[in-house]
Amino acid sequence: MGTDMKEVCIRQGRPSDARALVQLLASQRMGTDIDPVDFIVAEVNSRLLGAARLEWAGTDDAFLRPIVVAAEAQGTGLGRALLERLFGVSSRISVVARGDAVPFYRHLGFTAREWSSVPGQYRDECECCGDFGQCRPMSMRWTSSI
Repeated sequence: MGTDMKEVCIRQGRPSDARALVQLLASQRMGTDIDPVDFIVAEVNSRLLGAARLEWAGTDDAFLRPIVVAAEAQGTGLGRALLERLFGVSSRISVVARGDAVPFYRHLGFTAREWSSVPGQYRDECECCGDFGQCRPMSMRWTSSI
């Protein structure tokens, strides 16, 4: 699929996005118990191909939980576009990055942090996951330079 960035619409999620968002999350083995209005979504030609959400876990950091881009649209700039929108929402964003996604986050200015910096609820969720060993998660943070 040739995704032309001029065709991308990033907007707040709506209740009517629920079905497409659940399908997208499930396709990437992510949790699907969500409220679509908590997400920003990326549409290309009226198809929901990406989404992201920030959560606050009792800290000043916003946590990216999750960001997801359809396999067919990975590498087209949708993930970057979603994050750039979120950079305007919080001056610090943390993420537990899957090992294979670490280069993507580094390219956008995220830096590695100690695993102990991850709030317990997120750390426990990761450590109990059956994919933990294969995933090789890393705690990372982006901080605004402004």
